[in-house]
Amino acid sequence: MPKTYSQLYERITSFENLYLAYCEARRGRRYRGDVLRFHQKHEETLLNLRQELKTKTWQPGPYWEFLCTTEVKRRVIHAPAFIDRVVHHALANVTRPLFEKKYIFDSYATINGKGTHKAVCRVQEFLRRAGASWGTVYVLQCDISKYYPSMDHDVLMEQIQRTIRDKDVLWLWRQIIAGFNDDTGKGLPIGALTSQIAANIYLNALDHFIKECMQVKYYVRYMDDFVLLGPSKEYLWNALADIKWMLECHLKLKLNPKTKIYPASRGVDFAGYRTFTTHKLPRKRNIKAAKKRFQHLSKLYSKGMASLDRVKASVMSFLGYVKHCQARRTTISTLSRLTLKKKGGPFNGKDSPGTYDEYQPD
Repeated sequence: MPKTYSQLYERITSFENLYLAYCEARRGRRYRGDVLRFHQKHEETLLNLRQELKTKTWQPGPYWEFLCTTEVKRRVIHAPAFIDRVVHHALANVTRPLFEKKYIFDSYATINGKGTHKAVCRVQEFLRRAGASWGTVYVLQCDISKYYPSMDHDVLMEQIQRTIRDKDVLWLWRQIIAGFNDDTGKGLPIGALTSQIAANIYLNALDHFIKECMQVKYYVRYMDDFVLLGPSKEYLWNALADIKWMLECHLKLKLNPKTKIYPASRGVDFAGYRTFTTHKLPRKRNIKAAKKRFQHLSKLYSKGMASLDRVKASVMSFLGYVKHCQARRTTISTLSRLTLKKKGGPFNGKDSPGTYDEYQPD
């Protein structure tokens, strides 16, 4: 019988928790118009919000939809209104740690102390251990087809109820989940904190199935991307059949057709990097996207449509990515796409965004 928790709603709706949620929700956004308007009467608004939650008259508002083009993949983002974002943080503050207690160790997305870099390091550790045991190692690499749009609301609530027994908290979760695509009963918005938490909750059943029922030793998941290591292709084909059964029959999900089995000697393309037993390389499509981004920034700057600060921020973001792998020559080649020129001529030394070596620590 799974452990469940009750008597949580009072903690979620306390003024102290709502104020903390407000502070978290505005982090990095405090100068946006909706946040400034909220701040002008934040105490009064939080008290009114608390009353709506306590009387269960609160309803989520519409989402703001926009296309995110900064990622390697284009994604349609549905961002909640700021006041709804506060509710999401308030709910997460209390319930998130309870769900995380039940996650397997090798789930790495949106968990404090985890993340892409630790996921990649874990894959590399597993490659070394598996290689020492088996010699030749094979990889089963999977991801869920259209994961966020495919999550079934009823299945998700069943998963949440395996941890939460408080009826009031379950009501709040239902309100948030049903606030998006309630007519179809499927899908969660990319762009909401609660969706990130729900995405981990949803696949936690798969994690335990793979680790406990299938007895897979080398398994790592980052959101809806996951890899299994095996001693042979036959072993992994059998594992794939079991995973498909679990996803389709119990979670109402399907694997991406790009799911594949291949020798680990090719490198494991996972969580942003190509990982080998001895080293890590940047993902090819990320480098291609960075080159295009730098070329585009060069054109924007030459037309006076991008500031030097924007260019430097993009360079630092890229360098923050490649510093976790072996990519010196690739980095220099990519940064060479920044052929920045002012309208009156090329940059002088003071205006330059800098070279690769200037960004390296002493």
